[in-house]
Amino acid sequence: MTSLQITPEYLQKKSSPFQWQNLLILVLISAVYSTSWLNTEMSVGSLIDGWSHMQSYIVGNPDIEGSSFFPPSFIVYDIRLYLKAMLETIEMAVVALFISIAVGFPLSLLASRNILKILIPGRGILARGLRRILYTIAMLVANVFRSINEIVWALLFVSAVGLGPMAGILALGVHTAGVLCKLLAEGNEAIDPGPVEALTATGASFPKIIVYAVLPQTMPHFISMVLYRFESDVRSASILGFVGAGGIGFYLFDKVRAFENADVTTIIIIIVLTVWLIDKLSAGIRAKFI
Repeated sequence: MTSLQITPEYLQKKSSPFQWQNLLILVLISAVYSTSWLNTEMSVGSLIDGWSHMQSYIVGNPDIEGSSFFPPSFIVYDIRLYLKAMLETIEMAVVALFISIAVGFPLSLLASRNILKILIPGRGILARGLRRILYTIAMLVANVFRSINEIVWALLFVSAVGLGPMAGILALGVHTAGVLCKLLAEGNEAIDPGPVEALTATGASFPKIIVYAVLPQTMPHFISMVLYRFESDVRSASILGFVGAGGIGFYLFDKVRAFENADVTTIIIIIVLTVWLIDKLSAGIRAKFI
């Protein structure tokens, strides 16, 4: 169709949201949502009826000291203990982040079809087959890593290395490596092929193409994803203590289990403030480099 045939009526018809394809998609989404709502026994009435029970839990038992969530506990010794545990949680996330980058970045190169064409050029059956095998293996490993929750990984590593931060670090590192592989691979496949083709034409080696043609394009995406995962790892590390993997989660689980809810509120405040500060720091880094 030429530009002379594109009339206002044609544009109005094509941009209308009431086309049969859009209506069909809307019906399918509504059917999936309705079925999911019914099958999971969701009920607004149950939430309204149970609201008073939640209020009672938050208020606590007046006869039991510390059972109320408010006011928080202001015992200086405990706060210092929780802050030290929060620092350990951040350190866990830092070490885990470097492990995940060391594993996830190389894996993301093998999970990117365009990068594999640089690594294994050619259109022959052998080259295509080898690229397919490497891509499948990389995606399979990444899917296994990220599909298993950090708590499950922590349980596995606790059985291997015992209780403590090391199990939590390994759990976060493995899970985040899988997530980073997926996210970074998507960024790799969205790059402009021009610089890659130009360097390839000069006979540049694979490492040089990655360093001078791929990384300059993917670096903003890389920084953004790494910072995002660091924030997520700090939040995740905060609950790994539930399974004995160190950090402030150990104290959070201990206080929840003992119904010492004033201390629970104090710990939650420390976690929220820490995540907020990390978010502000990440925003500053993004503004500088992205």
